[in-house]
Amino acid sequence: MRRATSAASARLLVLALVAIASSVVVAAAASYETRSTRAPRRASNSSQSAAPRFRAYTWGIGGERVGRPSNPSSLPPARVELDESAGDVVAIAASGHTAVVVERGWLYTAGRNASSGGGGRGSPPIEDSGQLGRGGSSGAMERVIGALSDEVVASVACGRYHTVVSTESGAVYSFGLNDAGQLGTAGVMGKSPTKGVTCDSGGNCDGLERASKVEAKEGEACFGGSSCRIGTPRRVRFSSHTVGFTSVAAGRYSSAAIASDGTVYVWGLNSCGDSEIGRDELLADASVAAVPRVVNGITDVTQVDIGYTNMIFLTSSGRVVTCDTGFTGYAQVQANADVRLRQHVTFADNPSTQRAFDVAAGRCHYVVATEGGALYTWGCNGAWLGRDGDPLKPAQVGGDLASRAAVSVAAGEYFTLVATADGELYGMGAAGNGQLGVQASNSGHDSPVRVNVGDAVGTLAVAAGYQHSVAIVRSSD
Repeated sequence: MRRATSAASARLLVLALVAIASSVVVAAAASYETRSTRAPRRASNSSQSAAPRFRAYTWGIGGERVGRPSNPSSLPPARVELDESAGDVVAIAASGHTAVVVERGWLYTAGRNASSGGGGRGSPPIEDSGQLGRGGSSGAMERVIGALSDEVVASVACGRYHTVVSTESGAVYSFGLNDAGQLGTAGVMGKSPTKGVTCDSGGNCDGLERASKVEAKEGEACFGGSSCRIGTPRRVRFSSHTVGFTSVAAGRYSSAAIASDGTVYVWGLNSCGDSEIGRDELLADASVAAVPRVVNGITDVTQVDIGYTNMIFLTSSGRVVTCDTGFTGYAQVQANADVRLRQHVTFADNPSTQRAFDVAAGRCHYVVATEGGALYTWGCNGAWLGRDGDPLKPAQVGGDLASRAAVSVAAGEYFTLVATADGELYGMGAAGNGQLGVQASNSGHDSPVRVNVGDAVGTLAVAAGYQHSVAIVRSSD
């Protein structure tokens, strides 16, 4: 639910280039198989001063995470406030914060920069967890620099309290909370939570602080601990891999990266693929959990996404594979988790229309769009599936989406977003904070509802966060 993949970015760039050339909203799904790069686009625009045509829009919950200081309302969907010189938006990600990548390869962030506000059970909250990767205003979209100043960001993913990026040079960087080794590198120990406070960042006061070998003092390097974090980008090192990395994913307690040869690495609390390192050991020692390790049993991966306790993979042949991370959302070993890789036969090489081309993992559900434009969901039962029937088996979503081709999907905290080939945008699931782009409703929507993005001509890509949403749209101006 927190990822932007290399394949998704490539598809977006293809759509953008086609749209500029032919003045259409989006290209046909067949265009998605062509990989594009940002460099030619950047070169062609270097001498032009035209306003950006592909922009980020946000909606839901409002406040600092929507990146609109002059208009921080939750509804209606509105344009993120970025400097016009930043150029077109090419990648997006969301959780309790928002990340935007522009065609220059610059990363911008806005939103929550603390670990309070839900989803952090197991670690008492701190006020400076650092997932924005910078200082300055949390409510304004500002550029992340530091170690990224000379890098061109290619993909970005937002975990609940951390951020991970890959660059065109093949490097991976991370920043934010490191209470379970999810940064894949050392953090810096900050101030401990207020003495005597045992409530975690989800508001639970049962003294659930995760056991960990935390020996660092304030200001020292650390792996794990509720105050372990880093507020600026730091490179993740992969000792056993020499090729570069193309895209990243992030959940609550773990992160992942896809190498250029299709191998997937994970770090943090994640035993997907039945890791050789025991789950008890990962939980007990964050310095062990922080070491990137290969997900065994799967290769040729083009997309990956991490939900709260689950992962989904897409291969170049259109296969879909899922697994559990082996841990609960409360930093505990999940006894009944199935960490084995499971291939879903619904998505097959033949016929080609059943090949998957976009995948997403939400709080506890999965979403897949096929080459034929069909939308499938499964997982924990709820309105976010957008359909009836057995929730545990992939099944097609109907309603207004039955006659439209899905081209981009996102799975958030109990809600789903879908962009279609005709430029429309739909949502389903939880709507209590306006995350579906329609009037807030505690009852949610169990079938697809259309999202009106105002003056936008068409939606190209979507990202679903904790209680808000982000889309890349083709602007009318």
